[in-house]
Amino acid sequence: MKKLHLPYVKLPSEFITLLKTNLSSSSFSIFEVIRPFGAQYRILEKAFQEFDDGRGLEKLSTALGWANFRDRMASLYVYKAIYGDYPSKTDMELVEDIKRVETSFSAHSVHGYSRLFLLGFYLKLANIQIQTRQDNQFLEVRIPDGVLNALKLSQGRSEKIDWLILITMHLVNALEEKVLINLLLSGKTFEDIYSLLSKEDREMMHENLLAYGASINEPDIFLYEKV
Repeated sequence: MKKLHLPYVKLPSEFITLLKTNLSSSSFSIFEVIRPFGAQYRILEKAFQEFDDGRGLEKLSTALGWANFRDRMASLYVYKAIYGDYPSKTDMELVEDIKRVETSFSAHSVHGYSRLFLLGFYLKLANIQIQTRQDNQFLEVRIPDGVLNALKLSQGRSEKIDWLILITMHLVNALEEKVLINLLLSGKTFEDIYSLLSKEDREMMHENLLAYGASINEPDIFLYEKV
């Protein structure tokens, strides 16, 4: 069985902060987070210039809407990860796979958060990093279909759906989908299922969760019991 190894990825702190924020209930402007990063602000102004009607970047972001602005902003970081420098304009094709992650699991996420986009963004940049280091464009970390099938057994929504997906990925990899589904249907708790993992699989889960937590600057999963 293929082992799952997730790397630490240095992600843009201002963008990660926005993706972790519930903007639907937040009273602050996204530019309260972006504005202090002067160089990044100017990069955004340049990249979004094709849409600017003279009102400036902040009015433009309102006109585009958060999701559209977020997607285009993400494309700048993806482009830089691939080519080494920021582009002169945004490119939505670069984030299509990230948006697919968000769409696939949206029924299990709390409205207002971009945690699914955050996970997709991390996986996108992680794969670019893996492929660059290994010089192999075919190496890729993907979310197995079994993860969605397992989550469908629950009618609830998770605020930190990204963590739930990552944990379920490890359970699917370690136990296989059919075994995990049967365990869930029989009412087994996470503790029951976790106890079935080998020492190697447990250590791998811990290492990968640490890598993700460090990448998104979020230690909460290791400080509190519930996701």
